[in-house]
Amino acid sequence: MKFVKGVVIGGLLVTGAAMMYTEMGKSTKRKMMKKGRQMIKKMGIA
Repeated sequence: MKFVKGVVIGGLLVTGAAMMYTEMGKSTKRKMMKKGRQMIKKMGIA
């Protein structure tokens, strides 16, 4: 069950991050990666 939940949440995060990345451009890539990692830690996945 945890695996399925992780896959679903992971897919949503990747899709959202990809959309935000294309909108923002390359200059904020590092900030996005940092925020993404922080969000994952808060959710308790990693």
